[in-house]
Amino acid sequence: MQGNIQLQLAKLRRTKKITQQELAEYVGTTYQTISKWENGVTMPDITVLPVLASYFQVSVDELLGLVPLRGEEFLPEETDSEEFWNRRLEYLQSSRRESWNRDYLQFLIEKVWKLHEPVSVLDCGCGYGYMGCLLMPLLPEGSDYTGIDFAETLVEQGKKMLQRNQVAGEIWQGDFLSMEETKHYDVVLCQSVLRHLGDSKPFIKKMLRMAKKGGLLVCIDSNRELECSGLYVEGMDYGFLCEHKGLIKHWQTEYENGSRDYAAAMRNAYVMQDLGVKNVQVRMNDRVSFVTPQEEDYSNRKENFLQSNSTWYHEENEAVVERLVNHGMTREEAEAHCQREKVIEQYVETHEKVRYTQCKGKMITFGYKE
Repeated sequence: MQGNIQLQLAKLRRTKKITQQELAEYVGTTYQTISKWENGVTMPDITVLPVLASYFQVSVDELLGLVPLRGEEFLPEETDSEEFWNRRLEYLQSSRRESWNRDYLQFLIEKVWKLHEPVSVLDCGCGYGYMGCLLMPLLPEGSDYTGIDFAETLVEQGKKMLQRNQVAGEIWQGDFLSMEETKHYDVVLCQSVLRHLGDSKPFIKKMLRMAKKGGLLVCIDSNRELECSGLYVEGMDYGFLCEHKGLIKHWQTEYENGSRDYAAAMRNAYVMQDLGVKNVQVRMNDRVSFVTPQEEDYSNRKENFLQSNSTWYHEENEAVVERLVNHGMTREEAEAHCQREKVIEQYVETHEKVRYTQCKGKMITFGYKE
């Protein structure tokens, strides 16, 4: 239990706007002792804990940092900000490489969406242009692509990528929700955007406005719970790999605070239908990565896995734990989650010939503007 304790004394004292001396006088000790408690040099005696908890009107578990403080200000991840995504280029590149089977996307284009004539495509929140480079060679000749994203680093990389892949199109930097509606498009799509928003409705509503009459809307997102159950690493316990009880509280807290919706993939169809999108349908992306040492590009795929699955945990461990506790986990759950991610990373990294299977639960929701 000692490893899970992170005394919240300094935070509570600052919230109450009292000095160490004032708290010391109430408890019957010295301000130097209070300072040692706050800095983790020593811990209060067990008999003092109820006194401190009563003074700050919290439980002993809250005081010890074992559960989130009630009423504590929620600190959003800000995944809808330019600054956040400007730091995530490497993560996006590594995760996108295992996103699609080209033949399935071609099947959607030709057999499901029946795009047999040239189309104009708008990619909303396009990142570094991955979807444009994947999609355009499969569309009828004469099609054109426009991407928009607010992250400067991603946009600059995307422009280079379009040029390298000789894609007919362009990428703009800007806020999609403020984008002028002077041009309308045959296909308006977004990939892995809506799960990072607190409310997807304004975004989908804007997508609808940007589409031509009869135009196709496509929203592509992974469902986080399916994703968490979609990893199997040979030699590791599958139950351990799938454990995400604490994460469920984390997702719910973010959703309730309007920060992110990790179940957006499940809700997108309802939002689209309520906005008047016609013939709404949902399909699953068929991509399942089965990675074995027998493949020529095994080393690259393994490195992509490590980059895309561990990016969020390369920060100082305590900073990650504090954020997860702020977002609904107990400290024990947060520390166990971080430890689990590191165990998976270290296992895959240190076993030269490990095999693994990964399914990201990517759902494709689409319909047509009336």
